[in-house]
Amino acid sequence: MQHHLKDRVKPFLKLMKLDVPYYFFRGAFFINKVAVAVEKDLSALPPLDSGHAEGLKLVAITPAALFRQALIYPQQKESENRYLKALYYLKKGYRGFALAREKEVCGDMWYVDAHYGQKEPLHPDLKWLGIQCGPKETYAFDMHVYRQQRGKNLAPFLQNGGLHELQKEGFVKVYGYYWADYLPALWVHRTLRFKELKRIKVTKLLFIHHYE
Repeated sequence: MQHHLKDRVKPFLKLMKLDVPYYFFRGAFFINKVAVAVEKDLSALPPLDSGHAEGLKLVAITPAALFRQALIYPQQKESENRYLKALYYLKKGYRGFALAREKEVCGDMWYVDAHYGQKEPLHPDLKWLGIQCGPKETYAFDMHVYRQQRGKNLAPFLQNGGLHELQKEGFVKVYGYYWADYLPALWVHRTLRFKELKRIKVTKLLFIHHYE
């Protein structure tokens, strides 16, 4: 009983103590990497195609879901990073969806709406992207499908499913970006007919950023 309670409390302890997770230091150095800012009108979404997602469902990521272990991130190095990110994002007030088979998370995506953070930017990306979310608009970011799940066409299902859920919540437009040299992301965004807004060259040297 004591061991079971410890497992249930652990996610909340991490959530309370987590301030600057180690994963921020990954990808901390690059020069002239091209980001493509995009938007999607949620009144024109392709229908959901579950043909490649048998046994999978899209569920909201919440502290309660992690506390009750209704959602479980696989115990692998890559997945552990995503688990820590989930804790950090929830602490920041961001919201997310997980693509799960039974309880196990196979991929996730995150978003933030215009009602979060009245005294600060909704998300730090929005400043350098030159995007300002209006009423009923949201910024979606950091979609990820685990390596062992790739090659099954799950990324379009996850992103399109997430867009449908955002539409149900009353959002009318979604902003985002992807790296131009990452072909899977380019393919997914073009498949779902995101509108390209602009391209931005990004140089990152740890905590120093330059954009043009």
